[in-house]
Amino acid sequence: MPEKGGERNKKPHTDFFIARAFMAEPLLLPSLPFELIEEILQRTPAVSLIRFKSTCKRWYHLISSDNRFMQSHLDNSPERFIRIDSRERVQIIDPVTGTLSVTPIPDVFRDMFMCMCHCVGLLLCLCHGLRGDTNLAVWNPLLRKIKWIKPLARNWLTARKNCEYIGIGYSNTSRDNYKILRFSYRDEDDDDDGDKSEPFCHVYELKSDSWRSIDAKFDGNIDANVQGVSVNGNMYWVDRKNKKKKNEHFIICFDFTMETFKHVCVSPPYSDIELLGCFNGDRLSLLQQDEITGEIHVSVTNKLTDGLVSFSRYFIVTLPDLSMVRCLDFMVFPGWCIGKQRNIMAWYEQIVKEDDKMYTCITLYEIDEGGVRKQIETGRREVSSSIIDPLINSYVYVPSLIPVPL
Repeated sequence: MPEKGGERNKKPHTDFFIARAFMAEPLLLPSLPFELIEEILQRTPAVSLIRFKSTCKRWYHLISSDNRFMQSHLDNSPERFIRIDSRERVQIIDPVTGTLSVTPIPDVFRDMFMCMCHCVGLLLCLCHGLRGDTNLAVWNPLLRKIKWIKPLARNWLTARKNCEYIGIGYSNTSRDNYKILRFSYRDEDDDDDGDKSEPFCHVYELKSDSWRSIDAKFDGNIDANVQGVSVNGNMYWVDRKNKKKKNEHFIICFDFTMETFKHVCVSPPYSDIELLGCFNGDRLSLLQQDEITGEIHVSVTNKLTDGLVSFSRYFIVTLPDLSMVRCLDFMVFPGWCIGKQRNIMAWYEQIVKEDDKMYTCITLYEIDEGGVRKQIETGRREVSSSIIDPLINSYVYVPSLIPVPL
């Protein structure tokens, strides 16, 4: 039986004791060189640093305004998973300890269905309102700051014949120059028009608070069943070219510095379930699972900054009775990541039946080559057998001190 509640498995954290020491012995801090204090703070959880801002003016400036410190702290911060449940709560879980935190969703996001994309602690949110309106927002859950993105002149999300995609990243020339990509193109499988149109691309810069069109050539066909991922400031997707040829898959990238689409590498042969993610901060990972056997294949690339990028097999999980990392709906994405110890951390919902009752269960899994090593149930709700609640996406998220440009 899975363990219930993330708190039971919580392990002592070095960062926690550092934070407690700072709060308990403030008089000892002046005797430490400030460079050492800064080194310690870079490894202290971001949620603790928010409280530390009131310690003194120097700490306040360091935590709130020093861009170099904020970027270094981000590079040292571990991944979390984030989701918004149907009760309008924001849930964040530590995949290592299983510690779960729950806070109310911001009022402006209530009654909205949200799809999100993560970049340096900022979440690009595509929000669908009850009235059919659609808006974009950039959100830092830790700082509780939200910036609504002014819409384009035309309602580009109503062009149903076109495939629409968004992404977030930054220019390598200025890491805090955050940009949003929005582009559309006609699916080559659309029978209404034999000619595939050129992509309709726009870039929004948060600093200038403005949209502009760009002439970015794109000849691919993005697989909508595989969520895109932002790595080192660029967006990556699985490109299926022609879905009738299922073995013809590639990875494409939008470079926010050059503002162009690029072919990255060939993707491993198509599988029933595919999840694209970031690995080790500078590589891509691809999880593939066979729906019949449940077998999981994990592949990773070399560094994306290398001249020639390619996937190699990282590990395989072949044990029987493995749960599907997706169920019921291919457009529902789990929160997941690949660890350096050849393990998979995944947090997602499943429909289970017990004693003739149906439940929606939210479970955190740790899976390695030996099978399921950890299984923590973080939530459960009974549902009607005739009306099943919609499953909810989870996302990788890194708590960040990076402010939302306002």
